[in-house]
Amino acid sequence: MNRILQISFVLLLLNIAGCESRGTKATATNLNTPAKDKVVLMLNWYPEAEHGGFYAAKVHGIFDRYGLDVEIRPGGPNAPVVQELLTGRVQFGIANASDALLYRQQDAKVVALLAPIRNSPRCILVREDSGVTELSGLKGMTLQANQGRPFLDFMKSKNLLEGVQVVPYGGSVAKLVADKNTAMQGYSFSEPFMAKQQGASVRVLMLSDIGYNPYASCLICTEEYLTANADIVSRMTAASQEGWQQYFKSATETNAEILANNKEGMTAEALTFGVDTLRPLCLPEGVPASELGAMTPERWEELVRQFVELGLVDANKVKASDVFKTPAPPKKTESK
Repeated sequence: MNRILQISFVLLLLNIAGCESRGTKATATNLNTPAKDKVVLMLNWYPEAEHGGFYAAKVHGIFDRYGLDVEIRPGGPNAPVVQELLTGRVQFGIANASDALLYRQQDAKVVALLAPIRNSPRCILVREDSGVTELSGLKGMTLQANQGRPFLDFMKSKNLLEGVQVVPYGGSVAKLVADKNTAMQGYSFSEPFMAKQQGASVRVLMLSDIGYNPYASCLICTEEYLTANADIVSRMTAASQEGWQQYFKSATETNAEILANNKEGMTAEALTFGVDTLRPLCLPEGVPASELGAMTPERWEELVRQFVELGLVDANKVKASDVFKTPAPPKKTESK
């Protein structure tokens, strides 16, 4: 009887070993599957439509196809994008072209790789009953705006702030809604919708109409990271461009993901408004989807020239040829 038990016990051990062996083999097979490159993308604000293409690349598996495992990290007010890039805690970030120039001036060698929003969404909002129809008509009004932002320097250089009281902008449209003599800074795909929700009819005065037109929501990385990881940068840029193309084809699934990651009261209606407003900014008439995100030396040179004239950057320190690069197409568009 004891011998039978011993035999049974041996057979049980052999069976377990066989199972473990099969498990080990399966694990080995998994290990043979190439691992994706893990990177972090830090946003410059809470997740909104302005980040839609990056979320679309994640939701629709585009990053996966390019062999990338991308964590999208939400930002917020004063998001430390450049600090996180310089420390290496994140590999990619989102910033406007104006910020990229200021980073360079501060010796932070960042490089813009893709500019999904071709025409700047920066605007000044006024109530329709204010009587103001253009930026030259703000005299006598109170303008809510963040001091130190380059667009204010530009407006001042055009004598558009004479007789205008500039006060801090706290992120609310309440004062604009309550007072027709109040104007406020905004993005055309966001604040106009907020004002409308609160019952105010507003007029959107675009700063691009007076020549202030930096690219927005640029994908950036450091010069050092680009040099050391050219292949990853190439794949990240191409995947992000595809993501933006996908976002404008169908935003439903992506917007659901954005809503899940935005804890600041974002609504589905606001995102729909955002997509519709962003589309002509990202793809102006005559620009094919294949060129979405493309940048030109002329646009960067013009922005640098403006910033030099405004005294915001040094021409010897900040050069258009340094601040943006167009990565070569990736060698592979499938998982590594």
